[in-house]
Amino acid sequence: MRVWDIHPGYLSRQNLLGQHAEIHALYSVISGEKDGYANHPETRRWQGRLERLRRVHDLTVLEMDLRGFKHRSPCVPLVMKNVFEIKDNAPCYLDTPLEQISIIGYKNREKARSGRIPLPQSGYEYWAHHKYSVMARGYNYYKDIQAYLRAREICPIEEAGELIELIAKKMSRPVTAPALGNVVDHLWGYFKREATGPEKSLYLNRQPDELPALVRYLYTLAVKYNRTYLLHSTVFADFTKPGQD
Repeated sequence: MRVWDIHPGYLSRQNLLGQHAEIHALYSVISGEKDGYANHPETRRWQGRLERLRRVHDLTVLEMDLRGFKHRSPCVPLVMKNVFEIKDNAPCYLDTPLEQISIIGYKNREKARSGRIPLPQSGYEYWAHHKYSVMARGYNYYKDIQAYLRAREICPIEEAGELIELIAKKMSRPVTAPALGNVVDHLWGYFKREATGPEKSLYLNRQPDELPALVRYLYTLAVKYNRTYLLHSTVFADFTKPGQD
């Protein structure tokens, strides 16, 4: 039983689908719908954190959808007397995200698997994967991380624990429409010279409430125009709408 605390884009197909199943199992056990695994360490760490677990579920589903998997089993928010929520909903790890990257790397090498996003070999690569997600929360957050990295000549992944936690804190903020519009403009820059007339029209005539769908559409353009750098971004499976992370 395992739920990962890094973006599901890093998970192989098998681990991604396995995580989805595990989340539903945990949700049922913690809510009292099913017995079993109540004393498992993974179960205990999510006690009082079902809302956070539901958000991990929704993020997992977004990644599944991006990879073409169908989903018909939402985690319905629970309002039950026997289910409590910790007010300080900070993450509780069995292994740190940095340690989890190492664990997943070992699993992938052992079974010749990989995720949509390759596991980072440095803090700079990890930031490259997440930077548009951070920008979608606010350009000031993006600049904070840039400043953090400018102060470091090298940042091997083995020493990137602080950076990973810093990025996670920024990504816990809600997505806003103005910040997301800025992200769309940055992403569009990768296609504007080659885009067809209809593709340009979709970008130029976008409406604020269409931004999340447009971000997903830009993923199809990244595939079409083979923009590998963008294909390895977390932003395409990151949120459902501004104001909801």
